[in-house]
Amino acid sequence: MNCFSNISGKSLASKVRMLRKPVSLFLLLMISVFSLSGEEGIGDFYIEPRLRTWGLDVDFCLRLNNGLIESRDTILRLTLGGIVGGFGYYRDENDLYTDSRDLDYTFTRIDAKWGFGIEQGILWNNKTDKNLLSILLGYRAMRGWKFNMFNQNSILFDSIRPDKDGVLYNTFIASVIVDNTLFNRETGLRSGFHSELSAEIGPEWFFNDIIGIADFTRLFMNVKSFHPLYETKQQGRPITAIYLANSLGIDYVFGDNIPLPVRQTFGVQRATDGSGGRVRGFESGRFDGEVKVIGNFDIRFKMPRIKSQNGTEVLRPGFLAFFDVCYFDKLAGYNDNGLGVLMSTGFSLFSELFSFGTGVLTIGFPVIGERIDKSPVTIRLDYGLRF
Repeated sequence: MNCFSNISGKSLASKVRMLRKPVSLFLLLMISVFSLSGEEGIGDFYIEPRLRTWGLDVDFCLRLNNGLIESRDTILRLTLGGIVGGFGYYRDENDLYTDSRDLDYTFTRIDAKWGFGIEQGILWNNKTDKNLLSILLGYRAMRGWKFNMFNQNSILFDSIRPDKDGVLYNTFIASVIVDNTLFNRETGLRSGFHSELSAEIGPEWFFNDIIGIADFTRLFMNVKSFHPLYETKQQGRPITAIYLANSLGIDYVFGDNIPLPVRQTFGVQRATDGSGGRVRGFESGRFDGEVKVIGNFDIRFKMPRIKSQNGTEVLRPGFLAFFDVCYFDKLAGYNDNGLGVLMSTGFSLFSELFSFGTGVLTIGFPVIGERIDKSPVTIRLDYGLRF
């Protein structure tokens, strides 16, 4: 099959109508269940907002009183989100990797996301009072727009990519999650481990040739661990907690048409920057090979909470030192074999803000690999730690 085949089959209008009906019915059903939860005693409703650097995702969750398995949580989730910001396309007109300093890579992207699913606990963790082992099944969709703004003149729009102007894709998601993490809100100490094994499938026949073309499968496995080194609740101490935070994962995506937002990210349930960006100090979206193996290793220091006069937590500052490494493969146009290694080190200053998220200022130093601008150091402001 041609990697950039033309859209064929039914008319655009009929495909949109076919997609709109089942999605609208299911969303209406989910909203109805959530609205009745308080009155009918169906379950506990809560909201999980996730503020990111350029956007916001919100999970509307309903924990059922009578779950599918006794003494295990059954949680329904409706997710809405969006993102707007500047991104990079580090390839040429033929969609081959390039790092020429003569090209403009940056463009503006707006994404709208929605999805729904169910989390079913299999094993319970009495220590953390939540599911230890869970299975998650769901549907997710994303509509993206791409364009130049201000002085941008991205090479993306001269390329052969079918999603260069925008894309709409729908995917099925299945995950197995093991969550044994604990967080002490008083000291800021995080401990335990978390692992994820996920598959995301977006076949072309699943209404993925309406706007642009998407046809891909993503497999992802990741393990995160948190190891306490120090903790104190004593007043007046400048440091309340110190711990090691480690993450090691592999992301493999393949298919005839892989959208840019998939190529350039790492993960399924909570996708982050891919090779560039996840390896702090390099350009976000760069080195977007189909295979990414990434390790992140932090030592984190938490400081006492800063509260308002009425006792509301306002800030929890901290700082960390990091070491990142990445192996990537199947990056067409990179060297002769499409594989490479990245490594960086540096440190970050961060603070939790009103218990709503974490602002981060990172200073990174590439060790193996280099930035396009050849700078030996980079400063980046983000919202949210890498993991």
